[in-house]
This record gives sequence, structure tokens and C-alpha cells, in this order.
Amino acid sequence: MIVLQSIIIPMIASIFTLVLDEHFKEKVGWIAFIASLSSTILILNVALEGGCVEVYPWTPTIGDFKLVADGISIPIAITISLLCTVIAVYSISYMKHEEKIGAYFTLLLLYEAGMIGTVFVANLVFFFLFYELMLLPSWALIAIWGTGAKERIALKYFIFTEAGALSLLGGIASTKILSGTFDIFEIANATATLSPYVLVPIASAMLLGFFVKMALFPLHTWLPDAHAEAPTPISALLSPAMIGLGGYASIRVLYTCFPSILNLWWFTTTLTVLALITLIYGSLMVYVQDDIKRFLAFSSISQMGYMFFGISSLSTTGVLGAILIYINHGLCKAVLFMVSGVFSHEVGTRRIRELSGVASKMPYTTVAAVISFLGLAGVPPLVGFWAELYIFTGSIYTALKGSPTLDITRLVLTVVAIISAILTAGYGLWIIRRVFAGKPSKAVEKSHEPSMLMLMPLFILAILAIVLGVYPSPLMGLISSTTGVGL
Repeated sequence: MIVLQSIIIPMIASIFTLVLDEHFKEKVGWIAFIASLSSTILILNVALEGGCVEVYPWTPTIGDFKLVADGISIPIAITISLLCTVIAVYSISYMKHEEKIGAYFTLLLLYEAGMIGTVFVANLVFFFLFYELMLLPSWALIAIWGTGAKERIALKYFIFTEAGALSLLGGIASTKILSGTFDIFEIANATATLSPYVLVPIASAMLLGFFVKMALFPLHTWLPDAHAEAPTPISALLSPAMIGLGGYASIRVLYTCFPSILNLWWFTTTLTVLALITLIYGSLMVYVQDDIKRFLAFSSISQMGYMFFGISSLSTTGVLGAILIYINHGLCKAVLFMVSGVFSHEVGTRRIRELSGVASKMPYTTVAAVISFLGLAGVPPLVGFWAELYIFTGSIYTALKGSPTLDITRLVLTVVAIISAILTAGYGLWIIRRVFAGKPSKAVEKSHEPSMLMLMPLFILAILAIVLGVYPSPLMGLISSTTGVGL
């Protein structure tokens, strides 16, 4: 029951954070911290055991409540629970002057449970329920504790995500009709005799729901607003953790449920083009942003382009790179969103044009931010280097082994993607020079380092990005050991 416990513990803890709000105020955040840390330890224990499958009988119509911890789900679940652990600590200081702080941590824990459940569950009905559980708490967190036109932005976020969820629901229902099962790992065998052309519309309906969650172009317009105006600790979960789950789910649908459609050249090429457009568009839009949170939001769109490029590579190596992108993006982007929160707290502005010379006033914050920007750019020895290397290597390998001849289209698309990676390095170096170097601006002049509760989470994640880059073998071994990808 270890995997189940990792989902239930945050749910139970959410009750205590709500009930104890009046007595302990922001200190209830330590309950959230303990609950998230417990989930992290439990998932790490599953990883050390090489994964597991837990099956709990439900109803004949729906099937069993099945949880699968393998080389795909475990690294992503660990990333989620770890981010929730450090963000709970960060939130204690960041949110301490806010009202209804107990409700905030309650929603944060339910949000965590929804994300972990989405990753581990192997029954499409329960997958959809956990998928929706991610939406409701995150919508409330934006609507209540957000900034700017928070109600309108939260509604836009809800409508976009719910529209995607309805498309997903239609695909799930159609899958049940054709296969007779909701079990993700039984669908491929049950539909093996069907033509791929019959399965493409169903898979596409499900993927459409995931594309909205990933904010792939042109379904991205909700993301910059939601991530910019959400409370900063939640931005550090929305962008680094939640949107990438659309990529995780795409791996399951494409490689586990409907692997036969991957033989359709036009279909996979379309997915690759979509990923490339998203990658380039997000990177270009970053350069015209003045709000640093919108800057980071468009960067996340670009990173999802990288992730989906790996998913559409038709290669085990490319899929490995996509999972590494999720982990790298989770660690580095969480740091950067929390750094933007430091600016809001200590400087009083998120405007890039009002920030310069931060390094002289906040040297520790600067170090964590620079490490994270370099991680997004794929600079060795950070884990982002391995992520990009595996993504592009996997796609080139698929192009070169094209049957019966070289897949020149894929090769050209991959070369364009590699060249476009310069844009990511460019905006990272640009923001480092613009914000952190030089003489302190008027707004920065009186600033100082944040409290240790806000600073330590930055360094924990930044150091982890370095450690996983220097010694990636255990992580890559865990991911590569899975037999559930279907490659």
C-alpha cells in the first residue's frame, strides 16, 4: 500500500491544515511540509525496490483501482512530491500575511494528491478523476490568492482546462467501447486487430486534452495569464509540475495504449511539427516580456515544446530525454518562480526594466537563479544537458533508421530544433545580464536576501539539478528499466 499511502497522506493532512488554521496560522504549513516529505520518502522507497503494482478491486464495469509505479511514473511523482515539500516551506514565509492560510495549504495538499494520483493510476476512469482533482484546487488557489484580474484569469484557466478534459473524456469513453477495458496496460492488446486509422481520432481526442494542459501552441493562451497572476508558490507548481503531466499522459497514450498509430508517418510528423512550433514560439515570446513571471511562463511553453519533441521522436532515447526535461524543468523553473517571489517580497516589483544589479544585494539568490537558467539552457553538468542531448539524439536516430530510406523530414526538423535551442540559451544569458549584473537600480538598492525559509528551497532544488547532472546514472537507470513504455 506504499503507493496508495503517498496519495492518501496529503489528503488526510489537508483536513488538519484546515481545522488548525485559527490556532496556528501560517505554521500549519509545517503539516503540509511533513505530509509532502512523507510522500516523497514513500515514493523513494518504491524506487529503491524497483517499482511495484498495487491493485484494489472496484467494480466490474470500471475495473480495478490500479496503481503502477514504474520507470516512467516514479521519477515524475518524486519530482512532484519534492517540489510540494520545498514549496510548503517557501509558502510559510511567503504567505504568512495572507488570510485563510489554512485553506491555502489544504488546497495545496489536495493539488499535490491530484498530481501524484494522476501519475500513478492505470485506470482511465480514475485517471480522469485525479486529472480533474488537479484542476479544482489550482483554480481556487488562483481565484482567491492570485493578483491582478485573478477571478477572470482563473475562469479562463478553468474553461480552457475543462474543455480539454471534456475532449479527454470523449476519448476515454470511445476507448472503452472499442477495447472493453479502462486499463491502460490492456488497451493495446484489446485493440491490436483494429486499423490505426480507427484509433487515430480517439487518441487525438485524448491528446487534445493533454495539449491544453501542456499549453502547446495554439492552445497556450491561458498559461501566461494564469502563471503570472497565481500566487508565486503555486506558479512554482503550475509551471514546473502540472503542465508537464500532459506530456507524461501523452507517453502513456501513444506508447502504451495506441502504439500502432506511431507507424503512421503523417501523424507522428504532425506531432513533431507541433512540438517544434511550440518550442520556437515560446522562446521568441520570452524576449518581449517585461513581467518576469510572464517571462518564465513563456519559457515554460518552450520547455513543453522540448518535452513533446522527445515524446514524438519514436525513440526510447527521446522519451527518456522527455522525462529528463520534465525533471530538469521542474527543478529549475520552480527555483526561478520562487526567485520572482523574492523580487516581489524584497524589491517590490516584477518588472524586468526596474531590476538590475541584483547580484550585489542578493548574492545567494543570484547563484540559485543563474544555476537554474543554465539548467534550462542545457549547459553541462546540469541535468538539462542530458535531457536535450537525449531528445535530439533520439530524434536523429529515428530519422537515420527510417525505413526503407532516410526520413529527411524528421532530420530537417531535428536540425531546426537544435539550432532553435540557441534561443533558450540566449534569453537565459540576457536576463542574467539585465537583472543580476551591473549597478543596482533604484528599486533594488534597498533590497536584501530573503528569509532562510524562502532561500533554502532555492538551493535545495538548484543543488539537486547539479547532482543529477554530474551523476545521472541512478536516475537514467530507473527510467530505462521500465517495460511499460511499449518501445
